[in-house]
Amino acid sequence: QQTPLCTTCVGAAIARMALVAGFALRGLRLASHRTRGRCEWLVLAPRSCRPFSSAVPSKSEEEDTVFGGGAPLFKGIFSTHWSTKPKFRRSGPDFPIFRVMSEGGKLTEGVPLPFSVEKGLKMYELMVRSSVYDSFFSTMQRQGRISFYLTNFGEEAASVGSAAALSDEDKIWPQYRELGMFLWRGLTPQEMCDQNIGNEGDRSKGRNLQVHYSLLEKNVECVSACLSTQIPQAPGAGYAFKLDGEDRVSVAYFGDGAASEGDALTALNFAAVFGSQTLFICRNNGFAISTDVKDQFIGDGIAARGPAFGVPSVRVDGNDLVAVYLATQEARRLAVEEKTPVLLELMTYRVGDHTTSDDSKSYRSTDEVQEWKPRGPIPRFRAYLESVGAWNAEKQTELEAEAKADIVAAFKAGEAKKRPALREMFTDVYTEVPWNLEEQWQQTEKHVREYPSDYNLSRYRDLDGPVPAMDPALVKSAPRKVPPAPTGPTKRMTMVSAINSALHIAMAADPKTVVFGEDVGFGGVFRCSVGLRDEFGAERVMNTPLCEQAIAGFAVGLSVAGYKTIAEMQFADYIFPAFDQIVNEIAKYRYRNVGGGCGNITIRAPCSAVGHGSMYHSQSVESYFAHCPGLKIVMPRGPKQAKGLLLAAIRDPDPVMFFEPKVLYRHVFENSNGDVPIGDYELPLGQADIVREGTDITLVGWGSQVARLEAAAERAAAEGISCEIIDLQTIIPWDIDTVEASVKKTGRLVVTHEAPTVNGFGGEIVSKIQERCFLHLEAPIQRVCGHDTHFPYAWEEFYVPSPARVLAAIKSTMKY
Repeated sequence: QQTPLCTTCVGAAIARMALVAGFALRGLRLASHRTRGRCEWLVLAPRSCRPFSSAVPSKSEEEDTVFGGGAPLFKGIFSTHWSTKPKFRRSGPDFPIFRVMSEGGKLTEGVPLPFSVEKGLKMYELMVRSSVYDSFFSTMQRQGRISFYLTNFGEEAASVGSAAALSDEDKIWPQYRELGMFLWRGLTPQEMCDQNIGNEGDRSKGRNLQVHYSLLEKNVECVSACLSTQIPQAPGAGYAFKLDGEDRVSVAYFGDGAASEGDALTALNFAAVFGSQTLFICRNNGFAISTDVKDQFIGDGIAARGPAFGVPSVRVDGNDLVAVYLATQEARRLAVEEKTPVLLELMTYRVGDHTTSDDSKSYRSTDEVQEWKPRGPIPRFRAYLESVGAWNAEKQTELEAEAKADIVAAFKAGEAKKRPALREMFTDVYTEVPWNLEEQWQQTEKHVREYPSDYNLSRYRDLDGPVPAMDPALVKSAPRKVPPAPTGPTKRMTMVSAINSALHIAMAADPKTVVFGEDVGFGGVFRCSVGLRDEFGAERVMNTPLCEQAIAGFAVGLSVAGYKTIAEMQFADYIFPAFDQIVNEIAKYRYRNVGGGCGNITIRAPCSAVGHGSMYHSQSVESYFAHCPGLKIVMPRGPKQAKGLLLAAIRDPDPVMFFEPKVLYRHVFENSNGDVPIGDYELPLGQADIVREGTDITLVGWGSQVARLEAAAERAAAEGISCEIIDLQTIIPWDIDTVEASVKKTGRLVVTHEAPTVNGFGGEIVSKIQERCFLHLEAPIQRVCGHDTHFPYAWEEFYVPSPARVLAAIKSTMKY
C-alpha cells in the first residue's frame, strides 16, 4: 500500500525510507515509484509519528521556519528545504516485527500458508534434524571425539525458512550458525561427520575447523571463521548477477555481533551504491558470545541501519517459520526486480551456548533460557502441523529416532576413515604446487619416516607405507609454463602508459574483466586508467566508495561469480584496512575451498619512495603479504616489464598483488625497458631477469631499486668490480634457482630493497641462499635496505638504499 510518510511540518522533504517492514501480514509487495531514476519506497507511518526523531516537538521547534523546496540542495542527500533551527535526529519510526504465526502455532486470520503442507513438513523435518544433530555433536565433543562444536538451538527457522524461499541458483555466503540452510541445500549426515572429524572424506580435506561446511556445487560458499568477512563479498557476486541480467541473488548470513564489524556497514554501502542483487540476512539472537546486544549498540537494532544506506529493510520474527519464508521471498523479488540490496533482521534467541567452549550460565540465567525454549520455532510450527492433522507425537518420535540413527551411523563410518594424505597439506594453496611447497612436502615425507615414533602415522593415508614417488624437476623454481617472447612493433612509453595499455588489452579481450577502485572512473590519481570508462562503460570501470576492505571483499564476490577483477588501492600505504580480506580471505580461499573460489583477482597498488611522500605515501609493503601463503607478489622495474607482468597477473588463476613503484610512473626510460611492444604479450611470473651479467658479485633487487643497483654497478665497474644484477620481478614465488646459480658463480651477494631491514623479504633470500650456497660464499651476504624506522620526509635521501649505500656494500663485500 503506497502512502506518504508523515512529516515534521508542512513543506518538509518526504523522507526516503527504504523499509520493507511495512508490507502487509499477507506478505504483500511494498509499493514503489521512481523519481529521477531512483527507486523510492514509501511506508505508512502514523500521523503522530515524527520521522527520524524520538523527541516530542517543543513549542520552539514548532515555530521553526522551513523554506526552500524542489531539487536536493547538495549532492548525495535528499534534503530539499532549509531550516532556521538545528534538528538533531536520533532515530526514525519504529520498525514493526513482521509475524504471521502466533507462538501457539496459529496463523493470522486470512493469511494462507505460502507453501504446501508437504514443503512445510520437509522444513519441519530439517529443523528437527538440525536439533538432533546438534545434540549429538555436542555429546561427541564432550567425549573428546571431536574438538569443538557450535549449535543452532532456537534459531532453526532463521536458516531453514530463508533457505527454502531462495532459488537453488542463489549464491549463499554463510556464517557458522546456518546448519538448517546447509541441510536444505543438501548437506548429508555423512558430510557433516566427515567435516567435524576432519577425515579424508571431508570436502576441505581436513583443513577447516568444525562446522565450517561448504557446498560449492550447490552455490554455498565455505564458512569462514573470520567474523563478518563474508558480508562485503556477497555484494560482489550480487553485482555480477546484475551485470549478467540473471534471476539470482547473493545472500550473506551473519549475526548481530558481526553487524558491529566495519565489514557489515561497508557491505551495505557498496551494495546500495552498485545496486547489487544482495540479501543481507542478520540473525539477531541477542548475544555475541557473552556480549548482550545492549552492549553492542544503543540504536534500534540492525534493520534501522539499512535506510541510512538507502537499503530496503525489514524486521521479522525469526522464530516464525512462515514469516521468515514470506519476508525472504519478498526480499528476493525486490532485489532482482528493483536491482537493490535488501536487509532482513530476524529476531530470535540463542538457546544454546555460543560454542562447546562456552558456558552461558556465567552471563545469563537458566530461567531466561527456559522461558525461551517453548517459544522457539520447532514447538511453534509443530503446533501448527498438529492443528491441521499433519503431525502427531508418534511421527515426532519416529523422526527423532531416525535422525539419531542416521547421524550415529555416519559418525561411526567417519571415525573409521583415515585422515588425508600428507601431500594434501601442500595442495590448493596455489593452482599449482610451487617449488617451495614441493620442496617442503618432499622433506616432510622423508622426515616423518625417519622419526616415526614422534608422529601418529597410522591415522593418515599412505604414511605407513614407503615414500611416494617424487619428481625432482618440481623443486625447480623456473616457471613450468613460459609465454611466448613478445614480438612486433614497440613504442616508447612511460610506466603509466604501459599499465594503461595492459588494462585496455585485458578488458577488450575479456568482457568479464572489470576495473574498480577509488577515482578510477576519471583515470585515477596517477592516470593509469584514463580512457577505460569511455571505452568499456561505467558498469565495468567503477568508482568505488572510499573503503579498501570493501574493495577487496567486493573483488572476492565478483571473482567467485566468474569475473576477472582488477582492484586498485590508491596507495599501498592505505592497503591495510583491506589486510584482513586479503590475507584471511583472498589468500586462503582456494585452500579452504579445495580449489574452488576466488583466483582471478589482481590488486594494483602504487608503492615505494617518490621523493616527497613521507611515511604515508612511500611505504614498500611487499613483505607483509609475502608471509601469507596463497598470494603472488609482483613489482616491475620499468614500462616493458609492467605491461607484460600485469597482463600475466590479470590472467593468472591465483590472486596477485601488483605493486607499482610510483616514482617510475613518468620516468623516461632511455634503454630497452621503455620500448614497449604495442600488442598483447605476457612476461612469466616467478622468473627473475638477469639485467646485467657479471663475475665478481651478485646484486639482487626489484622495482625502483633496480635502477639504483645499475647506478652502483657502474661506479663499481670504474673500480674494476664486475657486478651481476638480478631483478627478482616476482617476490612470490621467487626464482631461487637463478639467484643460486649467480651466487655460485660470483661467490658474493648483496640483497637490497626499500622496505625496512628487519623481516624484509631480503632476509628470506639471504637465508635460502646461505643454505644452498654456503660452501661457495667468499664473504658474508649483505643487505642494503630501508632503515628500521618509519619513512621520514626530511631524511628520505638517507633512508632509501641509495647507489652510494649499495656501492659501499659492494666494496665491503669484495674486501672481506
